[in-house]
Amino acid sequence: MASAHRCFVTLGLAALVACGGRRLVVGPAPASPEATVGQFLAAVNANDHDRMAALYGDERGPSPNYFANSARLDSVMTILQHLLVTDSARVTGTEPLLGKATWRVLRMDLFHNGTVVAVPFTLAPQRAGGWLIADIDIMPLMPSVGRRSNP
Repeated sequence: MASAHRCFVTLGLAALVACGGRRLVVGPAPASPEATVGQFLAAVNANDHDRMAALYGDERGPSPNYFANSARLDSVMTILQHLLVTDSARVTGTEPLLGKATWRVLRMDLFHNGTVVAVPFTLAPQRAGGWLIADIDIMPLMPSVGRRSNP
């Protein structure tokens, strides 16, 4: 009986280690901030959460390589996918991020169903080369539910 118990414990630990975090093996990150955002938005429109996650990260690399909870990462990608579906997009400007001179803020106009929303994307150069999306300011995409205009 003890040997069967040990077998179940060993299998359980192996499953826990295997599910603890997924290491994503991908090709090189896009060479420019514009290419990264373009590929990310294409993945959004294709509902490809794995590709979205591969383009989301910072100087350490893509988020699946260090994001401890893969279910939470997938939830984040689901929310971003719902918010960022676009018909088209246009770069309106780029600037260095204050306090992180090597990072860039890429300002984008996102077009969807006849509306346009200005959304800033923060991009980081990863140590291995190429650019990844470190942050997206989703506040401009949030519905104005509960807001009132002053009379």
